[in-house]
Amino acid sequence: MAPHRFPVPPALALFAFGLLCSPKAAADEHVTQHWHNVFVQGRLAPSSQPASSSAALYYLEVQPRLTLWPGGAPDKVLFRGALGLEALPGLSLWAGVGAIPAWLDGRWTPNELRLWQQVLWTTRVDALQLLLRGRLEERAFEADPEVALRARLLARAVWTPPVDDGRWGLVVFDELFVGVVGPPSRRGFDQNRAFAGVLRRVTPWWSTEAGYLHVQVGVPGVAGTRQLHTLLLQTTLSFF
Repeated sequence: MAPHRFPVPPALALFAFGLLCSPKAAADEHVTQHWHNVFVQGRLAPSSQPASSSAALYYLEVQPRLTLWPGGAPDKVLFRGALGLEALPGLSLWAGVGAIPAWLDGRWTPNELRLWQQVLWTTRVDALQLLLRGRLEERAFEADPEVALRARLLARAVWTPPVDDGRWGLVVFDELFVGVVGPPSRRGFDQNRAFAGVLRRVTPWWSTEAGYLHVQVGVPGVAGTRQLHTLLLQTTLSFF
């Protein structure tokens, strides 16, 4: 009997690659956090109009982060918004802005403002949905007058088994961050994020993901890295 082919291993290989591709270093700092991402996205055209290949899109995000250990305190909150254009089926172009206040010295500070642009491509192969995203960020910090440019590359896979009308899924992604332009402390490897979790489609427009996110952050001038062990919860509201 021929062996049964199971489509999950390529997705798991992506997650394992993310854990391995970050640089190894000694004297790592380990932190436990909780992130809750809330996304709202959709088309700007009225829902009564048929979808077109040149549809205008919108995207809104709020992302509070909480440090659980050590200390137990707020970390930062990300606010992002963007407008996009679906240039081709499965391919969209975006430009947006982000504000990232942070909890520093016992109070909230503006900390960082970002402009960003991205290219997003998605496709489906049977029960496997694949996504690739390239993003550039222009980052301005309250404590540093020099603008830094950072590049990000995300690869994501969602496998939906043929049970419960496809409402459950397994999710993995890996995202690499590299500083391109800016002061020496913000150039080169910045961080890598690897995630594995479960997806639940509650309604046609509401889905939730939960799982483990490992973040390896480069620390300028230090031999080790800062490793975040993160419980990630994502809520997505889609109106396409």
